[in-house]
Amino acid sequence: MTSNTQIAQPGLVETVKEAVRPDAIVEKIKMNKNILIDVGLYGTIGFIAGFLIRRYSEFVIFFGIFITTLFVLHQFDIVIVSFNWIKVHQLLGLQQIPLIGDAYSSLLFEWVKANVIASGSFAIGFLLGLKLGR
Repeated sequence: MTSNTQIAQPGLVETVKEAVRPDAIVEKIKMNKNILIDVGLYGTIGFIAGFLIRRYSEFVIFFGIFITTLFVLHQFDIVIVSFNWIKVHQLLGLQQIPLIGDAYSSLLFEWVKANVIASGSFAIGFLLGLKLGR
């Protein structure tokens, strides 16, 4: 009599599940779980944005012309465009930057300095999306 006992080996799916556990990743790289989620979220958003820009460049050009037209109409007070930036920052979970005077030119740079990890992961994801979006 031969015994057909098989040794239970973990499959590929179980191995991936074990490797992708956020708790295990947090323990390995000694990083806060929320920061890890931010890196993944903004990296994914950047990748999707880069991929779509590369893939659908004709539509992106049209959208850029549309936004430029809205900006010009806004400058001539024909159309009024406003955003509730406090709600946008709360929705995305970003740190708000106090604005002093009319310092709009340095606002983006100050935001990037305050949110280095989020902006860095977005930039890397964006560049990867541009590279892979054929």
